[in-house]
Amino acid sequence: LSWVRAGVADLVNSFSNVTTLGLLFAYAMVAVLVGWMLLRQRRSQGQLHLAQQNMLVSALADVQEAAVLVDAGGIVDFINPAAEKMLKYKVRSARGKHAGELFTLLDPLTHNPIAWLDKARQNDRPLLRHALMNAAGFSEVQVTYTVQPILYEDADRPCYMLLLRDQTELYAMQVRLDHVEMHDQQTMLLNRKSFELRLKVAIDQVRQHGVKHSFCLISMDQFKLVNDSMGHNAGDVLIERIARMLKSEIDARRDILARLGGDEFGILFQEIEPAVAVRAAEQIRIKLEQYEFEWNKKRQRVTASVAFVPLYKGLGTPNRILSVADAACRVAKTKGGNRIHIYKPNDQEILKQHGNMIWLGRLKKAFDAGNFRLVAQPIHPLSPVEFKKPFSHYEVLIRLYDENNQPVPPDEFIPAAESYSMMPRLDRWVVSKLLRTLVDITQTTPLPVFAVNLSGQSLDEPAFLQFVLDEIKAAGVSPGMLCFEITERVAIHNLDLAQHFIETLKGLGCSFSLDDFGTGVSSFGYLKSLSVDYLKIDGSFIKDIANDDVAHAMVRSVNQVGHLMGVKVIAEYVENERVIQILREIGVDYGQGYGISKPIPIDEIIRHHIV
Repeated sequence: LSWVRAGVADLVNSFSNVTTLGLLFAYAMVAVLVGWMLLRQRRSQGQLHLAQQNMLVSALADVQEAAVLVDAGGIVDFINPAAEKMLKYKVRSARGKHAGELFTLLDPLTHNPIAWLDKARQNDRPLLRHALMNAAGFSEVQVTYTVQPILYEDADRPCYMLLLRDQTELYAMQVRLDHVEMHDQQTMLLNRKSFELRLKVAIDQVRQHGVKHSFCLISMDQFKLVNDSMGHNAGDVLIERIARMLKSEIDARRDILARLGGDEFGILFQEIEPAVAVRAAEQIRIKLEQYEFEWNKKRQRVTASVAFVPLYKGLGTPNRILSVADAACRVAKTKGGNRIHIYKPNDQEILKQHGNMIWLGRLKKAFDAGNFRLVAQPIHPLSPVEFKKPFSHYEVLIRLYDENNQPVPPDEFIPAAESYSMMPRLDRWVVSKLLRTLVDITQTTPLPVFAVNLSGQSLDEPAFLQFVLDEIKAAGVSPGMLCFEITERVAIHNLDLAQHFIETLKGLGCSFSLDDFGTGVSSFGYLKSLSVDYLKIDGSFIKDIANDDVAHAMVRSVNQVGHLMGVKVIAEYVENERVIQILREIGVDYGQGYGISKPIPIDEIIRHHIV
């Protein structure tokens, strides 16, 4: 048994030795195989890495952006042709250098270096950022950049691709666009938008530090007249010359000048006492008054209405300041222009102008919504026999209706229309609407007559006369049905223009009435120069005729002169039978007022003249 045991032990020992050798051999063979496989894998990875890099290089060869490929430590591995051109480096010279040796990116605001690679390694990769780039041969070029990690297959650490684009031309273009956006291109002065920004800064300085600033708004009085009589080219030249004149009158180191609108300029007098600033504004007004504009052998004196607004803490926003200045400027214009109106808190004249500004928006909405209507008030013969006959002579009146279809008194919206030069638009609407309505009239005996009020703003427009002529021709109605009423004040303001307007339309068969007669200081003298058919005595004399001897004498005098000149006389404000009787005794031809008839809708009147 012991022998058997010894034999088995020897056999096991022998087997064990053989197995150990075999295992050792097997391990060696595996090690060789693994080493061979690892070597092959390394060769494959290198080839794969090279292939991927070649693909990347090929893809970046034609892109516009400068591409810089760096490893995780910032060492340059590759730059594309666009980067070679931008950085003034060839790829072979750049490879192996740290990116910081080739260029530096700076923050555009602080000019501090941008750690773009650190941020990329921290996974903070912006889609696009702006920077200034310093490199060999140039400094602070405007660029945009983005960083993207590049991870090759089986690589442990990513590389990083920095893409740069030169924005120098774009930035220069943006600077030019910014200049265009902030400046008036005709005068090269600051525009309204830019001026408002500076005005806001001035307001903040007043509010926070008590700095004394003043705002001056200058509006030309004759700009429209120059445009209409000399042409728009002349108007442009006038604005340019006024801009140069104003520029020479301010202290460019302190004051800010801008063109705020077509014929409006703004001056911000900075860090100066209001009393000193208003004297400077007055000097500018005088300089403009003394200037005579010459164009194509024509001369035109120019003046300006000026609003002066001292800035103080409670005045508010730039829009508020511009608004009160605009209202103050209009106050100056309503007083005849060529003057300065100084803004004061609770200025009643300015508050009235603000009321007109509210009406401006309502008028625009009324035109869009079609809220205007025509009515007509009879102008009737006063002689007892004629007085009994049907109405055939009327004054056409415009009415505005609000959102609730309620009439709005003309005294509320007409002043606003006059203040904001909307009367020509109102007059054109009345003429067009009336002529389209008169087409339905078939009565010819007697031929009804409709008197249309014309504003001075319309008569001042050279194109308005042609508009009336075109409308009459288009409607095809008898011109004898049209009578145009102009006020004495308007006629005297531009006598030559009024004479031409009257003579042209009278040649067609229209008639004319001189309204509000008697209020002018030279009424009788001007009457001889105007070929009118009717005189309308101002209603202020008629309403007091029964109790005022002076009014009675004035009416009698006007009536006598009118008849001597072959003109029919119309009395306004005929409110009762007593006034009618007095006017008959004097011999006045026509009367108009509630004592005869209230205004009647135009459509109702037209029906009475269809046979």
